[in-house]
Amino acid sequence: MLYTSKDLLYIVLAFCILWLTIFFSWILYYIAMILRDTYRIFGDMKQRIEAVDKFIHVLTEKLEHTSSYLALLVDGFGRLVTFLQEKKGKKKRGD
Repeated sequence: MLYTSKDLLYIVLAFCILWLTIFFSWILYYIAMILRDTYRIFGDMKQRIEAVDKFIHVLTEKLEHTSSYLALLVDGFGRLVTFLQEKKGKKKRGD
């Protein structure tokens, strides 16, 4: 069993190494969990950024299409205003 103080030292060192191994395993586990959560967060951020990018892309497409129609609408509205002014001018001259 314990014949010398050196035997006791080896038992204490073995016990310390055991606890040190358990401690490092515990730290390694938590580091792995932190990295996993970080990976998930970055994945979620990537999805959200892609969604915002898609939204901006769709918005710019709609604005481009709307701007092409906007010129036609402004032209048509200008003609309508001109027509109404001419009609109003004819009514005043006719009265």
